[in-house]
Amino acid sequence: MEDDVKYNDMKKDDLATLEAAVSRPIAGVSDEIRLAQLGHKQELNRGFSVLALGSLVLCLMATWEALSTVISSALVSGGPPCLFYNYILAFIGTMAIVLSLSEICSIYPTAGGQYHWVAVLAPPERRAAVSWAVGWISVSGQIVLTASAAFAAGLQFQSLIAISDETYDRPRWQGMLFYWAVVVYATVVNIFGVKLLPNVNLVAGVLHIAGLAAIMVTLGVMSEKNTPDFVFTEVVNSSGWANDGISWLIGLQSAVFPMLGYDAACHLAEELPNASRNVPIAMLGGTAVNGVLGFAYAILLLFSTSPLDALLSTPTGFPFMQIFLDVTGSKAGSIVMSLIPCILATVGGIAGLASASRTLWAFARDEGLPFASYFSHVQPKVQVPVRAVVVVSVLQLLLGLLYLGNVTAFNAVLSLSIICSYLSHIMPIYYMVVRGRPTMERSRYGAFVLSKFMGNAINIVAIMWIILVVVFSFFPLTMPVTPDNMNYSLVVLVGWLIFGLGYYYLGGGNRKYQVPYHDLAVEDHE
Repeated sequence: MEDDVKYNDMKKDDLATLEAAVSRPIAGVSDEIRLAQLGHKQELNRGFSVLALGSLVLCLMATWEALSTVISSALVSGGPPCLFYNYILAFIGTMAIVLSLSEICSIYPTAGGQYHWVAVLAPPERRAAVSWAVGWISVSGQIVLTASAAFAAGLQFQSLIAISDETYDRPRWQGMLFYWAVVVYATVVNIFGVKLLPNVNLVAGVLHIAGLAAIMVTLGVMSEKNTPDFVFTEVVNSSGWANDGISWLIGLQSAVFPMLGYDAACHLAEELPNASRNVPIAMLGGTAVNGVLGFAYAILLLFSTSPLDALLSTPTGFPFMQIFLDVTGSKAGSIVMSLIPCILATVGGIAGLASASRTLWAFARDEGLPFASYFSHVQPKVQVPVRAVVVVSVLQLLLGLLYLGNVTAFNAVLSLSIICSYLSHIMPIYYMVVRGRPTMERSRYGAFVLSKFMGNAINIVAIMWIILVVVFSFFPLTMPVTPDNMNYSLVVLVGWLIFGLGYYYLGGGNRKYQVPYHDLAVEDHE
C-alpha cells in the first residue's frame, strides 16, 4: 500500500516528522504518528486516562468476583487446597504473560493487539497466515470472555431469587433472559454512553475494592472458621477422575479464569494518550492489584466455607452465595452481599464489550473478516465502531441459546474463554523470543522494556504456562462423561476454526486480508 494512502488523513505538517520517525528510534514520537507507522490513522477519541484504563482492567478482570463464580470447579477437583495452590500458580503464570505482552504492546500500541504484533514479528513467508489466524482466535476469545462476564451476571441475578424463594428452581430459559438483559444493557452503554465509560470504570473500580473490603469484614467477623488443615492440606477429589493429579490440573480453570481480561488495555491503546507508557502501567497495575485482592479473598472464603457437600448442592447454583447466607443467617444480608459481585460482573460485561468490539473493528479494518468494510466503520458523531459493538452483542446473544440445551454450557464458555485468550497470546510471545529480542535494536523498544535475560526467562515461563493450561482446559470437569457434563469447548472451537479457514482459503480472505503495515518489522533490521 502506497504511503499517500497510508497517511492521507494526517495533517500535512506531520508528514515530514512521520517520514523521519520511521527510520529512527520511536522515543518522542506522538501517538498519532506512531499509529501511522503501524499503518493506521487516528479514528477513535483518546479520552481514557491511565487511571480510567487501569480501572477498566480491574473491572473486566473482576478477579475476586469471578473467583466467586467458579469456586465450585476447584472444590470438585481437589477441595480448598486445589484453589489455594492453583491460585498462586495462576498468578505467577498470569504475571509472566502480562509482563510479556506489556513489553510488546509498548513497542506496538495498536487496537489490533496480538494479531498486529505477530504481523511485525513473524517471518515474512508466514506473516499473513499466522497473523490472520491469531486475529481470528483473538476475536473469538474476546467475544466469549465478554459473554462469560455477562453470563455470570445474568445467572447470579437469577440466583438472587432462589435466595429469597427456596421453591424457585431457576429455569434455564429465564437464566438466558437474564443473560440477554445484561448483554443488551452493555450494548446500550457502549453506544450511547461511551463518553461516560471512563468515569463508570473509575466508580466501578472504587466499588470493586470497597465492596470486597465490606464482604471480607463480614466474613472475618461473622463466620465460623475452618482449620488450616482443611484449607491447605485436605485434598478432596469429588470429580470422578481416578487420578488426583489430573483432577487437580483440570481445576486450574477455576484459578485461571478470574485472571483473564488484562489484554483489554492493549485493545484500547488507541483511546488514551502516551499509549506506549500508559498501557503497560494499566495492564500490569490492574493485574497485580486484582491478584492480591483475589488471593486475600480466596483465603478468607476458604476459611469461611460450609461443608463441601452442602456448597456443591446449593439451590442457588453458586457456592459463594450459600457461604454468604450461612455466614449471615439472613436472606436480606446475603442478597445485599451477593449484589456486589453481580453489579461488578455487569460492569465487567460493559468493559469487555468495549474491548471485544475494538478487537473486531481493528481486525475488520485490516480486512480480516467477512464484510470487513461494513464492520470497520466508525460512527463519526460518537467516534465509536457501532457496527462492531452490535455484531459482538448479537453473537453473545446467540451464545445464550447454548444454555437452553445444556446446563453445562456456562462451563464450556469459561473453558473456551481461557483457551482462545491463551492461544492468541502464545504466538506473539513465541515470536518475540525467537525473532524479536535476538534482532531488535534496543532503541526500537517502547517505554516498558525487559532486560534480555529476564525477558527471555519470563517469555519462556509464559509459553510453558499457556501450554499447560490450554491442554487441561479441554478436559471435562467430572467423570464419567455424559452429554450433560461434557466439555463442549473443543466442539465450538473446531467449528469456529473450520468456518474461519473456509473463509480464508475458499472465501477469498487470504486475498483480501491486509497484513498490518510493518515499517518497523523485524526483518527490516536483521
